[in-house]
Amino acid sequence: MRRPLLSLAVKSAALAGVFCLASLPALADMVLERVVLVQRHGVRAPTQSPEALASWTARQWPSWPVGRGELTPRGAQVVGLMADGIRAGYVAQGLLPATGCPGDSLVIWADGADERTRDSGRMLADRLAPGCAAPLGHGPDGQKDKVFDSTGGACRLEDKAARKAVAAFTGNKGIMDPAAAEAIRRVWSILKPGEAPGPSSFKVTPGGITISGALSVAAQVSEIFLLQYAENMPVADVGWGAAADPAVLAVLLPARDRLADLSRRLPYLARRQGAAMARIMLATLAGETRAAAPAIGPGVKMLAFAGHDDDISNMAGIFGVNWSLPRQPDTAPPAAAFALERWRDTTTGAVLVGATVWYAELEGMRALDPARVRSLKVPLPGCGQSGLCPFDALRAQALKDIPAACGG
Repeated sequence: MRRPLLSLAVKSAALAGVFCLASLPALADMVLERVVLVQRHGVRAPTQSPEALASWTARQWPSWPVGRGELTPRGAQVVGLMADGIRAGYVAQGLLPATGCPGDSLVIWADGADERTRDSGRMLADRLAPGCAAPLGHGPDGQKDKVFDSTGGACRLEDKAARKAVAAFTGNKGIMDPAAAEAIRRVWSILKPGEAPGPSSFKVTPGGITISGALSVAAQVSEIFLLQYAENMPVADVGWGAAADPAVLAVLLPARDRLADLSRRLPYLARRQGAAMARIMLATLAGETRAAAPAIGPGVKMLAFAGHDDDISNMAGIFGVNWSLPRQPDTAPPAAAFALERWRDTTTGAVLVGATVWYAELEGMRALDPARVRSLKVPLPGCGQSGLCPFDALRAQALKDIPAACGG
């Protein structure tokens, strides 16, 4: 069970003019030097084909204003809402300039494989550096970028080892847990009233772990309902009126969370899929330069990746963190961002790293309310009450666990 952690309120600088951060004792004598983060794209249309959607239910699915898997105009606004809050927070902490342009100190790299990540990255760049025409980098359109998924070639999952990792995670009790089982039951009562859901299973491939059956369907459907809600669709269209309530969504989304635990957050898998991203993030925090894309110069203070919820889950698995988000039933909602922050203790000179999740409350996404953007300090494991780790120790541990063949 995930336990709620400290939630810190963020207001848009454009609205409030200031950013208020509840000070943590561990940060009282510290200076924020660098930040690396990965943000999920904004609200999008469902990625499933019409045939797949039709196979799940006889109901007519609500229409979307864009094509399959594409970022909606409102989805871009949600990214902008989040970027404003992130910028305000890091301006208040002295990392980003309050006026003027950050220049080469800001690097933004999007996953070129999808339109929604490229467009989200453009919005992120425009709002983190307003009026500056900040450059956005990404790989070739429509092609896999190994920064966002390092599997391939010698970097692969082995069936036996992956199954052992799944068994260890589940305690050999199968891939279902009680919350996910209840979520499936509730989803089926909406999709196919009176029909019992079938079994769930998983398969290991060289590139990942694929979940199939009822858990997969319930995870995807619950996410679609959340996307409908965040898109501000009429109440009657959000789960055909049966899921237009944050309390109901909170019961449905554990199916999605369970799928993410098994197919994205599982450390054995995350250390392979997220290898390149984690290596680049750690090297940037260390102040190392990089010639290959994304190029990192000596003066970089913020590196931001515009990616997917998969990437956020991979980083959670690599760095051993978990969280629940107050007033947001999804653990990696649209436009949420996972950040690692490099702090220097001005008294001792020690370099420490902390983790923060930036997100919008569910009602805040629906209303585009800047007052409902939040930051959540997530303690890194094994690092004492503050949750801040000595940077060198964290880096050494993370790199030790990432296979040499992955993301190098």
